[in-house]
Formats: sequence, C-alpha cells, structure tokens
Amino acid sequence: MFYHGRSNTIDKTALNYKYIKMNKSIISILLLLPFMAAAQKSYTISGNISGLKEPAKAYLTTIQGGKWIDKDSVVVKNGKFQFQGTVDMPEPALIALKRDKSPQGKSERDYLSLFLENSRITITAKDSLKNGVVTGSVSDKGDRELEASIKPLTNTIISLNNQFRGKPKDEAWKKASDSVTRLVAEIKNIRIRFVESHLDSFIGLYVFNQDVLDSKFDPAKVEPLFHQFSAALKSSELGKRTLEKIEIGKRRQTGIKATDFTQTDLNGKPFTLSSLRGKYVLVDFWASWCGPCRAENPNLVKAYNQLKGKNFEVVGVSLDQGKPAWENAVKTDGLPWIHVCDLKGWKNEVAVMYGINSVPQNLLINPEGVIIAKNLRGEDVMEKIAAFMK
Repeated sequence: MFYHGRSNTIDKTALNYKYIKMNKSIISILLLLPFMAAAQKSYTISGNISGLKEPAKAYLTTIQGGKWIDKDSVVVKNGKFQFQGTVDMPEPALIALKRDKSPQGKSERDYLSLFLENSRITITAKDSLKNGVVTGSVSDKGDRELEASIKPLTNTIISLNNQFRGKPKDEAWKKASDSVTRLVAEIKNIRIRFVESHLDSFIGLYVFNQDVLDSKFDPAKVEPLFHQFSAALKSSELGKRTLEKIEIGKRRQTGIKATDFTQTDLNGKPFTLSSLRGKYVLVDFWASWCGPCRAENPNLVKAYNQLKGKNFEVVGVSLDQGKPAWENAVKTDGLPWIHVCDLKGWKNEVAVMYGINSVPQNLLINPEGVIIAKNLRGEDVMEKIAAFMK
C-alpha cells in the first residue's frame, strides 16, 4: 500500500526470513584487521534444543552466488548438534531444523537467523529453534540490539499498512502514508547513526552497504561517510564492493551525462540512447511482473500523450526474462513509446550499469544528454516533467 516498488532481493518468503532485515550491528569486530593475527580462525556452533526428542537434522544455510544454499548439515542427537568451519568475514546465516516428525505429525522446518563469524557460538532452545537464544557471536548480539531499537517503528508501519490496505485514498489514508514515510526515514537515520558510531567495525560497514546504500541512495551524500571507515575496512573485500556500488550509483546522479547504451527493442532491432540526443528523454525502468510499475503506467501514458509533440520521448527498459510477458504488458497497458530489453531480468545490462535494483525507477535526461531529474511519478507526473522542460 504505502511502499512502491519491487526490489532485487532473494525470495525470503520461502525461507520465512528476510535477508534485507539482516542488518547486523556489533560493538567491535576486527576480524579483518592485520594486527588481529591471534584472533580465532574458525567457528563452532553448538546447539541444544532440550525439548526435542524425535529425530531431526540441522542445516547451516548461507548466501552463495546470491542464493541461500545449505552449507553444512548434521544429525541432531538428543536435541544437540554442532557445526564447525571458517568464514573469511562475518556473514548472515540461517540454522534450519528439519524434524522427521513434528508435533502435528508433519515434516517441518523452523529457522533461526544469526550472524556467522569465527567464534564459539551457542544456541539454546526449549522446543523450537526459531525461539532459540544465540550467545557467543558479538555480531549477532549487536544485530539484535539494533533491530530491537527499530522494531517499535517497523511494528507501527506494519500496523498502518494492515489498517489501510485496500482502503480509499482519502485524507486518513494520506496521513497514514505520510506517517509511514516519516517512520521509514527515522529507521534509516537510526541505522546511519549506528554506522557513524561503528566506523572501525566490520559490521558498521556491513550496515552501511546493506541499508545506507539502499535502492535509491544519493552518492554525493553517502560517499563522505564511507571514507570515514578505517583503511583496513575500506580495503577489505566488502569495502571494495561498497565503493564499487557507490561508483555505479554515480551514473544515475543528477548533473552528470547519462551513460550511453544500446539494447534490443521489441522488433529485435538495436536501439541506442544517444540516438535521441536533442530531446528530453525519460528512461523508465520497469517490468511486466512489477505491480507498482503497472499501476504507474497510466500516469506515464497520460504524460506522454500530452508531451510527445514537445521534444519529449520515453524509453522503457524492461527487467523481464520472457518476451511474451514483456510484449503483452506493453500491449495491455497501451505503452506507445520505445521499449528495450535483453531478457536477463535483474541482470539486465542497462539496469546493472546504472545500479538499478528496485523498480519502478526513472531518469529524465535533457537534450544535451545530462540527467536532470529522477524517479518522477504520480498523477501529476506530467507537470513534474514539464517543469524540467521549461
């Protein structure tokens, strides 16, 4: 209702866990610093589910290649299990428990999230892993403290969304929507303050990468904070990926020349963005499966019809993987502008080049090829676009 857009995130529903919420806070993690040569080089996870009597198996699941993959598995004996191994750096993980027979007589899994690091980690639970308590992981302790500070705000957001879902967009709906917007901003500020107080810890960088560098971050605002991290953290693997993320984000920054691209249109012919030089161009990132994108299309169609004779064009970059769905959406929604797609989904080369990981998003480019605005949406989108064309 209040959130608009689809993000390029892993399917968390299947795992009953939200990776995007794995914002791990910590007092201090120095595992990557060179002077910590004596630090523990491996992890041991010891679990004890005292009320578990029936046979079961525990799985250690981590993210590999952008997907949750079972890294290890062990048989649970008398409610106890243990994992051992090493990680190059702290990382989000899940412990999944599969019982041979649940109290309801069905095979089932339950999950517990934690932050895996090279330390001695203990999990204690009575009858369900999801209600277990994690100790020994400094990272996990910090994460739960951070999430606890945010939980009242997220609970309020969930309550407002549930209360106004499907309701008419009247004054009460607008007030609730404004409240959600303020709460989301407050949550982000809490995370930024956390990062500012953890510039010498790995997890401070992790939260910066995951939450401060969200789908629409402003590089000019966040880059100075990145450079306040310690030299060791900035030179770490995560530090390098974070800087790359910032550099890619600069490609969609206002005031710079739009990076040119060529991609195949609906007729199978190559289209090049710079071929429209001399016109105002709205590059619209969308997909047939994106509900908010489809809901926004009528507004954009109306704007296009009123502005198409005024040196204006729209280029739709689809993040679809199948041409039939893409083509059908264009036809169904009556989208009369230029459409391109390489059928690679979230790996669409134009989207990757601009660092697009949520849709809908758009960029308004002036006749000189400079980005002058972004993410113009709503029923008044025509007026918003026209204001930049004067």
